Amino acid sequence: MGRVSEIPIGSPPVPPGRHAAPSGWYPDPANGAQERYWDGWQWSRNTRPSARPAPPRIAPYQPGSFPGRARTADGVPLAGWWWRFLAMMIDYLILAAVGGIVLAPIYLRFIRAMSDAIAAAATAAQTGQPPPPLAATDLLSASDQLIVTGVTVAIALVYFVMFLRWKGATPGKLICGLRVVPVDQGLSRARLAWQAALVRAAIWVLPGLFSLLAVITVIDALFPLWNPKRQAIHDLAARTQVVAVR
Repeated sequence: MGRVSEIPIGSPPVPPGRHAAPSGWYPDPANGAQERYWDGWQWSRNTRPSARPAPPRIAPYQPGSFPGRARTADGVPLAGWWWRFLAMMIDYLILAAVGGIVLAPIYLRFIRAMSDAIAAAATAAQTGQPPPPLAATDLLSASDQLIVTGVTVAIALVYFVMFLRWKGATPGKLICGLRVVPVDQGLSRARLAWQAALVRAAIWVLPGLFSLLAVITVIDALFPLWNPKRQAIHDLAARTQVVAVR
């Protein structure tokens, strides 16, 4: 016989049929890794290692444990694409509001020029004349266009770099419970390096300067959908990942 062990309090259930079950070794209801001897009437204290491997023990689900979600190497769940998209939209709304305030004088001039152009077109239509020709610089001068572009890019770069450096996340990401960390260091609470913040912000912001490069921004935004580590192009360049902190 195998080793002798105490039968747990509250004897385990008997095999099917109880009295009709022949004596022999059966899986121990108290321990799946061993077998217990049934003497034909009751369980004995004799056990032996089970010939079959014990089924894997599955930890109970804990709320917030994100079962099945991709994770960093140290076990922190990665941000879902839709949460990243929502954070991006919040950030751009904030940037649009800030840019609108800073560039308000130029936008007011643009609105007045547009109103004058519409009024001139309406007057020409009433008199049966063709509308006056209108060039882009008639609405917004070349210098104003340059200022708008430069200020918009500068605000975006400062916004992304500073928040990533000091908070590890932009306001949009903070609202959505996301954080930017070095790749596979989800538990890190250290400040993001200046280089990582600058590279990440530059690759995300600068392609927007040129219409032909806008497709890069679109691909960049969609890249986490198929990247195994859920990294965008600017994440790959900066060696970062976006994790969910709540």
